Amino acid sequence: MLFTQFEFIFLFLPVTLAGYFLIARFCEATTARLLWLAAASLIFYAYWDIAFVPVIVVSIIGNYTMGLLIAAQAEPRKKVRLFFVAVTANLAALAFYKYTNFGIDILETITRHRFSLTPLAITLPLGISFFTFTQIAYLADVYAGHPTERNFVKYALFVNYFPHLIAGPILHHREMMPQFGSEQSRVISAARIAQGLTIFAIGLFKKSVIADGLALVANPVFQVAKQYHPHAIDAWGGALAYSLQIYFDFSGYSDMAIGLSLLFGIKLPFNFDAPYKSRSIIEFWRRWHITLSRFLRDYLYIPLGGNRRGEHRRQINLAATMILGGLWHGAGFTFLVWGALHGLFLVINHRWITLVDRSPALRQLSKMIWYPVLALLVTQLAVVVAWVFFRADNLRVAGHILRAMMGAADPAKISPTTVVTSFSISVIALGYLACMVLPNVNAMFEHRDVGLTTYRNPRPWSIADLRWSPTLRWSIAISLVLTSGLIVSLLAGDASQFLYFQF
Repeated sequence: MLFTQFEFIFLFLPVTLAGYFLIARFCEATTARLLWLAAASLIFYAYWDIAFVPVIVVSIIGNYTMGLLIAAQAEPRKKVRLFFVAVTANLAALAFYKYTNFGIDILETITRHRFSLTPLAITLPLGISFFTFTQIAYLADVYAGHPTERNFVKYALFVNYFPHLIAGPILHHREMMPQFGSEQSRVISAARIAQGLTIFAIGLFKKSVIADGLALVANPVFQVAKQYHPHAIDAWGGALAYSLQIYFDFSGYSDMAIGLSLLFGIKLPFNFDAPYKSRSIIEFWRRWHITLSRFLRDYLYIPLGGNRRGEHRRQINLAATMILGGLWHGAGFTFLVWGALHGLFLVINHRWITLVDRSPALRQLSKMIWYPVLALLVTQLAVVVAWVFFRADNLRVAGHILRAMMGAADPAKISPTTVVTSFSISVIALGYLACMVLPNVNAMFEHRDVGLTTYRNPRPWSIADLRWSPTLRWSIAISLVLTSGLIVSLLAGDASQFLYFQF
């Protein structure tokens, strides 16, 4: 079920919300309303494909059991073994569903197709990357000595809570468990309802109107690149349009998730914090997909040694972390290259910082007024180039796009027509202008405490100061935004999926 579907907005959500607060009103037992919400979340998941339900149910039961066993084990060696078995089982399930056919492709590439292997008919369960990482983080914290959740209903809700289930954010049990069953989540609040619906409407508009509109520019370019070398204007237009599409698509989903959860009195972590205003790749990864960045930092980069073993080892750890982060997004060489590029960008970024610190001339240069503008442009260029690999179906398509962007397209193979129009360029320009000028949800509701903060990022600039308040002006504006999003969603039907569903 999609957040943009009418079945969700006008049936599932009202019924789930009403049932939750009616149970809270007439039943003192916390477990009753949590059971209702957990069951509704499972129905939400099953609506997409009921065949996926056994996968997530087995995963929840297995990890809950292993968490109890790890917490109860006093003997260190046995505790390590249990933890190793639990994590291995999670990664094995993820590898089977997500990477089996990629492994076949790699084997055929290495052996130059000497073995003719048929890809297996494996359907990727929806959201498996997100609920697997969420539970691995839980097991790691239990192993480290943090409290274990003994209430099975609460644990099941933590994993399959419908606002985050399909595309994140990746939850941390220490942030979420105290909220499930809290007094705040028991009482319905008009203020929370107003704030939640406002954030949901903003996310819906981002997804249905902006992201899906930009897809009409990006998709034809990448389609043409499967056969031809696109014109330079098409290549740049397609790359920039996709960069905006994935931003508004994923940040729109994350906003909708925060807004939906707020209706139930439960706060989710912010997953975006104006990443396209970043002036370095380091800053970008503190603002883009924040909960994934935290997971990679806490459960991969730091265990690998982080920056504790010298500069050379840090560079290796950064590269390894980002390559694995790329593969988490998808099983393919394009995702591998995307992750490797961001690992390279981070290494260069850290080396540049060291170089500036050691050079008085560069330090003086970095204080000049034009330096932040140049830093922002260089960062965005690096991000856009990497997005080409992320979007392309294969390395050949990515190569066609990048060659055209550099003006090196083969004249004999260039597309006979262009697909990016002057109107498309205007839309892209407006998209980037919105990213630069307007505040995001974090800033609009900074004074309302509607979400959980993971990174304490400095608040980025915003020319337009749009702080939400319960006024008539805001009500009219959000009504128009919501209506626009609903109309476009109705016209699109079920065709418009969120980009991160495939991961």
